[in-house]
Amino acid sequence: MPALHQTADQQGVFVTQKFSGGVFHADLSDGRAGVEIELLHSHLCASTADGDAFVIPYEECQLEIGGYTGKMLFCRNADRSVTLFSEDKQFPKALALAAGGRLDDQLASQLSKAKGESRRGAIFSFGLVAATLIVLVSLYFGIRAGANRVTQSLPVSLDRELGKAAYQAMPKEGSEITDPLVTEPIQSIVDRLADHAKVEGMDFELHVIDSATVNAYCLPGGTMVVYTGLISAAESPGQLAAVISHEMAHATLRHGLSRISQTLGLTAAVSLLIGDTAGIMAAAEEFFTAASINSYSRQQETEADLEGVRMLHAAAIDPSGMPSLFELLKEEHGELPEALVWVSTHPDHASRIEETQNMIDSLPAKPYKPIDLDWEALKSRVAGDSTKKADVSNSSNESSADSTVDPSELEQENGS
Repeated sequence: MPALHQTADQQGVFVTQKFSGGVFHADLSDGRAGVEIELLHSHLCASTADGDAFVIPYEECQLEIGGYTGKMLFCRNADRSVTLFSEDKQFPKALALAAGGRLDDQLASQLSKAKGESRRGAIFSFGLVAATLIVLVSLYFGIRAGANRVTQSLPVSLDRELGKAAYQAMPKEGSEITDPLVTEPIQSIVDRLADHAKVEGMDFELHVIDSATVNAYCLPGGTMVVYTGLISAAESPGQLAAVISHEMAHATLRHGLSRISQTLGLTAAVSLLIGDTAGIMAAAEEFFTAASINSYSRQQETEADLEGVRMLHAAAIDPSGMPSLFELLKEEHGELPEALVWVSTHPDHASRIEETQNMIDSLPAKPYKPIDLDWEALKSRVAGDSTKKADVSNSSNESSADSTVDPSELEQENGS
């Protein structure tokens, strides 16, 4: 319910109301922000948490009902530079009362239009859903399974667009490291595994984040993120490769895309079946966070474990690093501290150790090739060895300004 506040005006006492909503404006970060909208005697006034204020006189207000749910009321000023909106059910009625009849015609027109579209949409959706169910039942799939099946047939270019958009919107928990002495060894692991990816067309773009958080993830399309905390926690290149293979497997198995379609529910399933991917793209930025990207289902985690083992074996990398890392983290971090994101969001370590070891035992024998990197140098580098930092900084300055890492940024690793 909106909060009511009484304020005096020239006519006596005027009751104002406040509603939660949002604003679109070019000067805002990301172009939008959450606001509290107050309906005053002559205008709407919206305030952000940062203190920015936006005003639209009722005489200028241009109304439209729409949005993803079809229930948002948008209020735009004359030049459409400011748009205020709210999805509160009481907002249209309160706006009509506050405007004193000045917006009645617009509101009536928009409400009538929304009801008509809702009625036609309901009829169309009913028919489409009914037809979809018939098709899916004939193929022994439910709506959810059908959406997952369609997800696998979508072009990989959609994954790439979704992953890049999500990465730009996600908080990174630290600065990005571009020093080649850190990125190139990890990239060499990614490259070896990428040659054996289940899906062609993935663009595995590596980002190394300077953070003590023990975590890694791979967004749809192949945007790969590795935290320096994971490098510090791992005892060998094989263990690091195991985590990377697991996260790359989530991308190649298209688990991220599947999770979005499942989370959005039936509407997303039907949209996918008719080739409409706009809803998924719109939800991507809000859906993917460092926490949610690691929160896959138990089945998806098992699939990624086993696919990761397969990729390691195919790349001639000893896959025993995977169960050994699970064992290490289980023993050393039994209480699952908050920083240990990669472990705390992956369930039942004992079962995963057993399942990955069983698959390794079932693989045909083949000679494995060592991972070609200086492991101790890499760990020392991310641990913040001051001497090596200075040497790296001097070397980087001589070779390329683009590869220089600010020592002050490196020191943040220890303080994270």
